[in-house]
Amino acid sequence: MYVLGIDVGTTGTKALLVDSSGLVVARGYSGYGLVTPGEGRVEQDAKLWWTATIAAVRQACAGLGENAARDVVALSLSTQGASSLLVDGRGEPLGPALTWMDGRASVEAEELASALGAECIYRKSGWRVGPSLDAAKIMWLRKHEGDSLARAGKFLSTLEFINQRLVGIPCIDPTNAAIRQLMDIGTGHWDPAILEASGCELWLLPEIVSSGDFIGTLLPAAAEALGLGEVVRVYNGAHDQYCSCLGSSITTPGEIMLSTGTAWVLLAVTERPLFTESWINPGPHVIKGRFGALTALPTSGAALEWFRSRFLGVSYEELASHVERAEGSSGEVLYFPWLVGGGFPRRLPTARAAFLGLGLEHDRYDAARAVMEGVVFQMRLALEEYRAQGCPVETLRLMGGALNSPYWTGLIRDNVEGQVEVMEETDSACVGAAAFAAVGAGFFSDWRSAALAMNTPRAMEAGGEAERQAATRKFEAWRRAGEALSALYQSEGAGNSGGK
Repeated sequence: MYVLGIDVGTTGTKALLVDSSGLVVARGYSGYGLVTPGEGRVEQDAKLWWTATIAAVRQACAGLGENAARDVVALSLSTQGASSLLVDGRGEPLGPALTWMDGRASVEAEELASALGAECIYRKSGWRVGPSLDAAKIMWLRKHEGDSLARAGKFLSTLEFINQRLVGIPCIDPTNAAIRQLMDIGTGHWDPAILEASGCELWLLPEIVSSGDFIGTLLPAAAEALGLGEVVRVYNGAHDQYCSCLGSSITTPGEIMLSTGTAWVLLAVTERPLFTESWINPGPHVIKGRFGALTALPTSGAALEWFRSRFLGVSYEELASHVERAEGSSGEVLYFPWLVGGGFPRRLPTARAAFLGLGLEHDRYDAARAVMEGVVFQMRLALEEYRAQGCPVETLRLMGGALNSPYWTGLIRDNVEGQVEVMEETDSACVGAAAFAAVGAGFFSDWRSAALAMNTPRAMEAGGEAERQAATRKFEAWRRAGEALSALYQSEGAGNSGGK
């Protein structure tokens, strides 16, 4: 017998087929694109989420042949959050989904903050007011898509849209509801004050159902499309970062996830919501009674891709080879990965990326090493902020693209106080979803046991003391230079605002 964990992400959908012992036996993938019709606008055709789900599931189950309809007994979802759209009474899209990267609702975000107060909204939702979240988006839709809103049956994000396709019920879970900035994370219900201020009617929103709860069996049309049986049981899923958290067995305080993709994401576990002046994002964990503390470092993996594609023009494999050989030659070259402004915990939108310390003795691969170091130093600064806010970091579990670079993973290890572990399975979000399904199917007694069976963490070998000390010396130089740069941009920003 098997279960499926399905991750409906930003650029594609993945599916893992897992047997009753927790062994990943097959996987599938189907990609899709983004549409950028204007400045700050990033849309997606929600129907592609469903067609890609069908393709990924069929690919993962291809080896089962006709037995798939009998042998797959349960599934669950991991999904991107805050990519939302209006649908009609039958669940059909009335327009494109406005993704979590869409920034068109900036004016509305300012109006929302003015109406309720930015701190009030942060304390309710766990998220700083922004145009990419749904409270501001529904205000934009009311202003600019009034005809569609008048015909709307629901205002859904990715999880609910696919759940409706699967079982006919457009339910959401608390982790996804929180990132829509319409739920009070203290009560677990849609917040009346935010709904009133944003003009979002309660009936537009789906029912909030706990992650892992049984929500129904496959509709006949869904079963036929997926090549599965109508008896397949569907369990409610969660936001992709929280599924990755579960898929990495990060369920207790002291554990923290570092997901290294285009953005690097830190997600820790706390006993209560962690609100900070640096805007760490608290939200409900999938483990009831616990919370996550999330922050994104926006231009991390993106910083290296920017430098590689714009200035090197080589493959990642060639870059890795040169970076390893260049070890020790980059000296005191420093890089600040502020391509879209100073990130966590500085939050300085006017700041821009910079190299310091370049000399005639340096080449482009020395600069590349500095980029990789700068990204890791940004992570180290963020971990210091977590600790300063009373959030312990004892074990960091690492996943994502950085694992392809021994140099980068070594840098991370040398800059973390505590144990660093790497995950054997790269698709941790799928693992988290599969854990919901596996427990529901009776394969395991609890989600953590299921996740550990599917995805085993492996401790990295400790680095040398000399390497750790060298990393600390360079980090401190980077920190001091970063404070000076931040002061420069702060003074420039003050001068600009004063002249308006």
